[in-house]
Formats: sequence, C-alpha cells, structure tokens
Amino acid sequence: MRDNECIADMLNMDGDSESILAARDRRVAEARKFNLLSNVFMSVALDDKGACQYVLRILTGIKDLEVKEIRSQYRISKIHSHDAILDILAEDGSGRLYNLEIQRRDTIDHARRTRFYGAMIDSEYLEKGRFYGELPDVYIIYISETDLWKKGHTIYPIKKYFGDTELKYDDGQYILYVNAAVDDGSETAKLMEYFKTADPNDMTHGELSKRVHYLKCEEGGY
Repeated sequence: MRDNECIADMLNMDGDSESILAARDRRVAEARKFNLLSNVFMSVALDDKGACQYVLRILTGIKDLEVKEIRSQYRISKIHSHDAILDILAEDGSGRLYNLEIQRRDTIDHARRTRFYGAMIDSEYLEKGRFYGELPDVYIIYISETDLWKKGHTIYPIKKYFGDTELKYDDGQYILYVNAAVDDGSETAKLMEYFKTADPNDMTHGELSKRVHYLKCEEGGY
C-alpha cells in the first residue's frame, strides 16, 4: 500500500507540474500579444526610469531629460468631481511633470479630456497657501492609435499665442498629440511603429527595448 500510495503521490505531483507549466506557457503567450498601445502594458513597461526616459526624450525633444520619479495608473480623486486615473505620471530632475496617456477610442472629446487631466494635475500639485508661480510645468502627451485630427502628422503640438501675434502665451502646460497611424519618417514615427509591435526581439530602442524584452521573455517579467 505504501508503494502504491507513493506512486499515486508522484503521479499527482506530475499532474500538478504539468498544470503549472501550462499556466506559465499561457502567461508567456498572453504577454507576447501585448503592445505599447495597450494602456495596461504601457503602464507596466514605462514604470521603469530608463524606458520612460527614453520615450519622453523622443516625444518632447528634451535630450537631457532625466526621470526622477514615476507613478503608473496614478489616481487623482476629489470629493465632488470625477476621478482621473493617469496611465503614467513622471517627474524629471527639474520638477517638470509628464503625463503619458494611451487612447484607442475615437468616441470621446479628446481636447476636453486633456483639459480635465491638466486641471486635475494642477489641483493635485498646488497646495493651499502656495503661489501660482509654484505650479510645475506639465507636459500632457496623448498617444492615439489613429490620426485624431486627420491632418497627416505624427505629432501635433498645441501652440498658444496672443491673437494674431507671434507672442507666445506660456502658462506652463504643454500638450502633444501623438499618433501611431502616420509614418513621416521621424524619430517619433519610428517609436510609434515600435509601440505597435513591441517586438521583444527588436533591440533598436535602447532601454525601452530592454524593458519590453524583460517583460515578455525573461523570468520574473511575465
């Protein structure tokens, strides 16, 4: 009986091992299907200083940008207003804030959504009794799968001027609409192509490629 019991236990262990391995294989397969236009995968991938810094330097053109802190899926809640859940909120060494958002739907008011997110960030970071001049500069970077504004540009920076003059209106808020549908040959367009594939074998995008490879291919990543 003891031998039979031992054999039965061994068979059960083998069955459990197969189940664990099968579950692992499914997790790996599912992870490899994700791309960076998924706000879930993007939030995980860019919750890493090197990867986030790589993306922000390209999209903002600030080549010496150094990421200091990152928050992913960061919730801003107010008692009497709608919550905002930011995909990525990062801060650089100069105190500037960067909100990265992924949007795959065309059915919402994109301009007012960015306005709301900007207002929520401002209200979160200006404490009572502080001066308006202490508000940090904020970059809201809105990444979409399609060309929302249908003018054939990869990136649409919002520029603010007084009337018909060339005098800039600088309130410290900078909005960039970026899309993955238009390939104009720019560095931003190449980055968006990578966002669409998130190919773990494509190592041409520095720290971002390393992060994606880790998440999709290495133990502890998936």
